[in-house]
Amino acid sequence: MQKRAKFIAELKKDAKTKGVSFRETKGRGKGGHTMLWVGDKVTTLPSRDIDPKTAVKIRKALEL
Repeated sequence: MQKRAKFIAELKKDAKTKGVSFRETKGRGKGGHTMLWVGDKVTTLPSRDIDPKTAVKIRKALEL
């Protein structure tokens, strides 16, 4: 399982390499979800650690 912060850092690095914008907005409240925008794509990142299967789905949704 990947730690959330490490996974977000990897996505940010991949977006920069690809030359697209990256934006992160954290949800309100305890353990809120995070919204990620990469270019014109958007997805929700769960508030838990990211398992490999979920990581693949998120990368696919963001086209990274």
